[in-house]
Amino acid sequence: MRLVKRIVTLAVLACVCTVSLSGCSYKDKPVIFQFGENDTTIFIINEMECTYSEAMIYLMNAKNIYGTVDGINLWSDEFNTEVIQGSLKDAVMSHLIKVFVLNQYAFEQGITLSENDLSKISEAAKEYYDSLTDEERAYARIKDVSQIETMYQHYALAHKVYSGAMSTVDEEVSEDEARIMEALVLFVTTEDEAKEMQGMIDYGYTFERLAATYTTLDSFRFTFGRGQYPQNVDDVVFNLDTDEVSGALEADNGYYFFQCKKKYLEDESEANKAVIIQKRREKVFEDIMATQEGKYTSRLFEDNWEKLSLDTEVSITTATFFKTLSNYL
Repeated sequence: MRLVKRIVTLAVLACVCTVSLSGCSYKDKPVIFQFGENDTTIFIINEMECTYSEAMIYLMNAKNIYGTVDGINLWSDEFNTEVIQGSLKDAVMSHLIKVFVLNQYAFEQGITLSENDLSKISEAAKEYYDSLTDEERAYARIKDVSQIETMYQHYALAHKVYSGAMSTVDEEVSEDEARIMEALVLFVTTEDEAKEMQGMIDYGYTFERLAATYTTLDSFRFTFGRGQYPQNVDDVVFNLDTDEVSGALEADNGYYFFQCKKKYLEDESEANKAVIIQKRREKVFEDIMATQEGKYTSRLFEDNWEKLSLDTEVSITTATFFKTLSNYL
């Protein structure tokens, strides 16, 4: 996949190494909140600096990439732009933290950008720098193209780590692992109720009527794959034949009964393969981040973070920071 498609992945994947904006710790290492004359630094992780300009470029692009949903401008007077901006800032911070931690991992592992990578990054940086208006450059405190080049190096190195890790993910998913089935589900909360249900099933009552009448769940017809229920339930349910009814299965502080209606839903099972592969990717990413947990001291420059904001009176149209780099790498 191209680099631009990774921004969403990096932004939303779970990450164990995050800076708490309300607490005072960066995992096992302290977060040092600093104030003072320095107005160019947002945070530092292990002496690697995220500048005000880098955070602002991310924020400006995020505003325009994600500022419209289904054709609706979220930055209009109809919406609470203060809340939207706060959420956007949090997302940008989370994204930047991941990028910087992946850079630290790269340094430890001896992963570097090639001369060819650096050459392409220089070209991309010039193109993006030239695309910025004078107003946008001033607003983000961009004085020359080298600042954009440094930002691109950070992002490209993070992507190189991520891409290399993803290449190790097994993308073969068996039909049985991906199988989605449909079943009628009856759930009761006490052993006496379970015995009563079992007696009526044995007597010959229609399971669908029992499930519709007695289940304590919001519904009684479900489609699901492996892992949605506890293992002892999966072991039984995924071995039922069509229309076969299980016995009482104790789990989730109650008792389940299942009747298999369809053992294999083809379209849903095929789609589930992509979900399984994505979960495998997330696990690999989380494992990388876990190796970095507690290693670094971080410093957050609180004043500078609070000053980072988008003035709706300033014309900010840039949205190609990630796409431009993607076109070169």
